[in-house]
Amino acid sequence: MHSIPRRKLLGSGLGALGAAVAGPLARAADPVAASSRPRATGWATPLAQDYTVVFHNADGGRGLDGPGLVRLADGKLMAAVPVNPGGKGWICHIVQSNDGGGSWGQPVAQLPYCSAVPWEHAGRLYLFAFPRWGGDMLLLHSGDGGRTWSKPVTLFEGRFWNCQTGTAIRDNWLYWSPDDFVGKGHQRGPRVVAGDLSANLMDPKSWRISNHVPFPGLPESLLNPGIRGSDPSQRMLEPNVLNVGGRLRVLATVKPPLQATTNLAAVFDVADDGENIELPFTQFHPMPGGQLKFCVIRDDVSQLFWATVNLAADGQHRFEFKDLDEFSRRGRGQPYHERGGGRGGNDRRFLMLMYGLDGLNWFPAGCVARAGRLRQSFMYASPAVDGNDLVMVSRSSVDAHSRHDADYCTFHRVRNFRRLAMNLRQDIDKGSIS
Repeated sequence: MHSIPRRKLLGSGLGALGAAVAGPLARAADPVAASSRPRATGWATPLAQDYTVVFHNADGGRGLDGPGLVRLADGKLMAAVPVNPGGKGWICHIVQSNDGGGSWGQPVAQLPYCSAVPWEHAGRLYLFAFPRWGGDMLLLHSGDGGRTWSKPVTLFEGRFWNCQTGTAIRDNWLYWSPDDFVGKGHQRGPRVVAGDLSANLMDPKSWRISNHVPFPGLPESLLNPGIRGSDPSQRMLEPNVLNVGGRLRVLATVKPPLQATTNLAAVFDVADDGENIELPFTQFHPMPGGQLKFCVIRDDVSQLFWATVNLAADGQHRFEFKDLDEFSRRGRGQPYHERGGGRGGNDRRFLMLMYGLDGLNWFPAGCVARAGRLRQSFMYASPAVDGNDLVMVSRSSVDAHSRHDADYCTFHRVRNFRRLAMNLRQDIDKGSIS
């Protein structure tokens, strides 16, 4: 029911999405062909434009939120897909693949959470879970690959949330960072939680939590004073934790007003003395796709960080997209940036893969997948290493009413991903530099 066989997505004027799913998208006119501009030829082909469907939410409502992915010790893939069918309440579907993502069956479990982050340690599967946006942070475990789950334990009471982002391990402690919804807008900020991997992780006493850091505000010099619109808000969210040579670093998404300044992240350097965790704000730093949720993982073989991000094509709406944009049923014919929810930096079409050494400076590996319309998206990807390949699940708007309220969870495989990276270290052989 939820699985579409992998196929080449050709023959549709909408690029990636039209050939995979029948319906209005497949019948829509080619927006490029309809333009009076000359049409370029020989466009680059994305690395993993072919996809299979993990889950399809056909019920409308708020749609489908950021999925999580884990490769189990036995080689199976397990995805956690939160869905809000008809706006009646969140259900997290646990879905498995036994053939490397080539097909996905019916959910093996359904849990009452709006977000769930799967991870594995010592052969046991765990799940950070949030029953609602801004709720308690829970932990569950499963001994059978996600088919059955323990009763949840409350690690921390409060107003927490995050979808799957990067974790780090140092000195046998697992570190991750949820958002703390202590207030609205700029008051939302990260915390870091740490679990003792040598202890019983299901015991809340095995966990510690840092201070909360509110958004310090962006310097005016980083903002375009002519682009504020009716949305002056700015905030940070969806943090990752990285272990950079023994130093713990947190990177968080930064959303300026109207997302008109793209590719910025907030950086925090974590201090942990074994008892207290301190999380001071360090700086803002360029981060490709930092205006939207990104996920950073470390690959032990290449000894590099790999990040799935979304790049925007026109962050300050210098091009007129009103004839192409179908973001909202409101405001037909209005310029893209004046419509309900329309923002230049909120372009979610291009799912990109980056790699780097220090977690701050990034090199492009390529485009994973490209959506054809502004109201479509491949976003909120969660990657995992599977042998020589990098696999990921994406929150994808295929035939939804907006790029944000996705209707599909799609699976993508980037084959031989390490071959996309250059050597970022010095070439030193027996004392000589070549």
